[in-house]
Amino acid sequence: MQSAMIQMCPICNSTEWKIEYEGPVRDGVFGKYDDGTVWRCIDCGVSHLPPRQSNLEDYYQSDEYREDVGEKADPQDFFSRHDDEQFDKARFLKGTSIRGKVIADIGCAGGSFLDVAKGLAETSIAIEPGKSYHASLRERGHRAYSSLAAASEEWAGKVDVAVCFSVIEHVNDPVEFLTSIGHLLKPDGVLVLSTPNHRDALLEFSGDPYRSFFYRWVHPWYFDEDCLRSASIKCGMTFEPHYVQRFGFANFAAWLRDGKPTGNDHGAALGSVFDDVWKSTLESQKKSDYLYGFCRPAV
Repeated sequence: MQSAMIQMCPICNSTEWKIEYEGPVRDGVFGKYDDGTVWRCIDCGVSHLPPRQSNLEDYYQSDEYREDVGEKADPQDFFSRHDDEQFDKARFLKGTSIRGKVIADIGCAGGSFLDVAKGLAETSIAIEPGKSYHASLRERGHRAYSSLAAASEEWAGKVDVAVCFSVIEHVNDPVEFLTSIGHLLKPDGVLVLSTPNHRDALLEFSGDPYRSFFYRWVHPWYFDEDCLRSASIKCGMTFEPHYVQRFGFANFAAWLRDGKPTGNDHGAALGSVFDDVWKSTLESQKKSDYLYGFCRPAV
């Protein structure tokens, strides 16, 4: 275990950290663990698990990441696993027209969300370090780039809508990452991002069995609303939170009883109305399992 954290927080520049968690950390799929230490910044509250990879850029450009999380670095495998998630994500663009606009998906992998948006958008930009997806992305009409820097050469200040789903927790420096996205946006543009919520109710009620699942070696960073807002402000953007509970009560109960996930395979444990109330209650208390943010360039 690491005895001390010697690193400046990218959000608040503090060098004061305390141990948030020590113990088994999920290493890819459920059931595979390796011991680690998660540190919490005393000043802004962001938490950090120092990555094992010396170069995260190389890691995500290779196929190693997808293999580590039990997937294949193959477009068809991505479609089979993630296509059904895209329409749920699209609802977060309600009130944000993409017709005739330039939309960018940062960390898009196989590009399923861009496929949904492409029929309305004028231009769809795929920013994805995994080179195994690029040929397919281009064949389907998307402008593919391996990095934000590469995309910025052509699209700085030209993007109307950027989306970034479940990516910011993976990066080396979240402030640098958000700043780079901000450079792509038009003055009236918007970034919609998502990340696991560090106020997730199961972290409070389930204890260590869930913590060892929640913390992952592929996630160096863990955010709640406050530290994500601080990061956005530091990057010159406003931040509006939105809470989303993806899993129903049956999954919550399984963690308390068995210390393992069931997902949503068992449906609503006590009926759909109960499950809807359960989810909305967690969302209103800011204890849902996922946190969305709407970031806009500050005027």
